[in-house]
This record gives sequence, structure tokens and C-alpha cells, in this order.
Amino acid sequence: MKYKITNLFISLLIVSVVNSQEPNTNIHPTEISILDAISKGMLELKICGAYDPEFFYEVVDREGVHYGKCMAIVLRSKIDSFVLLKLDCGTMLIPTDSSVQEMLVTHNAVFPLYPGQTYSTRFYAMCAQLHNKAPSIETTFRIGEMADSNLLNLANYLNDNYIQNMLGQHAVWAITDQANFGELKKYGADSNTIFKTKVILANLNIETKLTSNDVVASKSKEIKVNRYIYFSGVVLLLILTFTTVVLIFTRKRKDNNIV
Repeated sequence: MKYKITNLFISLLIVSVVNSQEPNTNIHPTEISILDAISKGMLELKICGAYDPEFFYEVVDREGVHYGKCMAIVLRSKIDSFVLLKLDCGTMLIPTDSSVQEMLVTHNAVFPLYPGQTYSTRFYAMCAQLHNKAPSIETTFRIGEMADSNLLNLANYLNDNYIQNMLGQHAVWAITDQANFGELKKYGADSNTIFKTKVILANLNIETKLTSNDVVASKSKEIKVNRYIYFSGVVLLLILTFTTVVLIFTRKRKDNNIV
């Protein structure tokens, strides 16, 4: 019995020591902008694409992965305290290689920075340049400015509504590259997905080439309807005129017969 109690005591002691090395979850850690942390020399970091061209993926869109958790970040702490680093939705990521796409962060990310440790993870982003290369582990990025108003509103909408998929990516390209249906078909779009992408843009009152097709189509239908009404009216008028003339002529013949 004494042996079991001793073992239990040792086990509890080990657990207490391990827990003492973990950040205290009951204490709210400091949150700081990742840009502020960099400027204060609190860490070193590397941002690159999460896609490795030498690794097999079941699903890869064309040359790589450009939406979803397609970006990777490695953080190395240079401080002796635990903090949380914030990367805001709508932030632009600028590649060191100009042939690679700029990326738009599409989710509010919070990264833990452990004292004296290195931490790595992936986060959500979408391509903001349709015709450039998809990001991979071979390309590094720096943190840029916030996106312009339409793109920022879209990024926040995608974040709030959990749209980290092809529909959101095509909405981004509709803004950044004025992509139309024909271009987006090369990246998996069909009439059903395009309709849903247009709904996203319509909810934000953002007009693009993709949504302007609806305006042209509606005007075309309106013109066709107006022409139909016009010609129908003309035909109806002719029929009424003809009927009136016939009735008048018939009435005169009856009157002449009576006389």
C-alpha cells in the first residue's frame, strides 16, 4: 500500500512540474499585432506557401494550391514570455518572387508564440493575382498592407461565413482580375458555382465583369419583352382597325338595303 502511495505521489509531482512549464490558461496572455511584434524584435518568422510540389496531394488545382490553408508560417520566439500574435483578415502577403501570386489573408489568425520556442502552422488565404504562379514552400512572403475596400469587405465576408473554398476564390478573382465566366471555367467553375459566386458579390453590392453579365442579360430580356409588347400592340391595333372598318361597312350596307 505504501508503495502505491509513493508511486501516486511521484506521478502527481511529475504532472505538476509539466503543467508548471505550460502557459497558464487561466491568465489571459497578451495579444499583439504580428507586425508590431516584428518591429519590436520579439521574433523571427518565415511565411511561405504550404504546397510542396514534390509531395503527393490527392487534390491539386492546376499548378498548386491557392486557397484554403495554403500558406505556412514559422515563428521563432526571442522573448521569455508567452504572447499571442494577430494576423488580421484582409492583410496582403507580398511574395519575394514577382512571378508568384500576391495572397489575401481570408481568416483572422492568432498564433501562439511560446517563450524561446519555434512554432509552425498553416493559415487561410486566397490568391489575388489570377495569372501568376501558385504559392509553394519555395517562395517566401512578407506581410503587406491591408487590402482595398472591396477586397477587404470580401475577405471579412468569407471569414464570417466560413467560405474558404472555390466560390470565395472566384469572387476574389472577379474583383482583382475582373475574371469572367470563361476564365473561371479553367479553374473548375460551372454555371452552378458561378451563380453562387455572384450571390456572394451581390450580397456585398460589388459590381464586376462577372456580375455585369447579369445586367446585360436582363437588359437584353427587357428589350425582347418590350419588342414583343410593341409588335403585339401593333397587331392588336390593326385587328381592331380592320374590325371597326368591317363593322362600319356592314352597317352602311344594311342601312342602304333598308332605304
